[in-house]
Amino acid sequence: MVWPNFRFGSKPGAPFADSQFPVTAVDELSKQAVPDVSFGGVPTPNPTFQALSDLASQVNGAVLMGHSQSGSFPLAAALLNPAVAKGLVLVEPGGCPANFTDEQIKTLAALPILVVFGDYRETPTGLPGFPTWQARFEGCQAMIGRITKAGGQAEMLAPPDRGIRGNSHMIMQDKNNLQIADLILQWIDERVSKRSPAKK
Repeated sequence: MVWPNFRFGSKPGAPFADSQFPVTAVDELSKQAVPDVSFGGVPTPNPTFQALSDLASQVNGAVLMGHSQSGSFPLAAALLNPAVAKGLVLVEPGGCPANFTDEQIKTLAALPILVVFGDYRETPTGLPGFPTWQARFEGCQAMIGRITKAGGQAEMLAPPDRGIRGNSHMIMQDKNNLQIADLILQWIDERVSKRSPAKK
């Protein structure tokens, strides 16, 4: 199911013509699989949120980054202690919460936020009952809209909008991963590094 869900191709063994993921490595990727944390077994609230916030505090502040299932973890960690988050980068998040209160949006508006999504988002995931990646993209756009309306600096980085095609859900493992990393680092340099330190 990873072929359509991770957007390597519309079906197993048939990569998109411009796919950036090295499909010859799919078997090696599969060996890295870990138990899925979204189907129970993790306490509520997830203790990882506090751990991420604590770690950022221990290093005197950090840009918090998450991917996929952990894609929205930086948001939750920042809401626990916004003073330790210098910026948030959500890479192909499994979703952007739609139920943030106005007060939570106001808190997030004090932080630079970047959301990153690759290509072929309209591809059916192959997972019945799961939202498409395009729906997740649109949900994140809605969150970005709420944050910018509250005066924040939240934005979307969609490589296809820049003429960069073929990026998958595993964007950090795609063949052009350094090109994408450079765009993220450029954003950090422009939005985070030049920003006035947050008041504690």
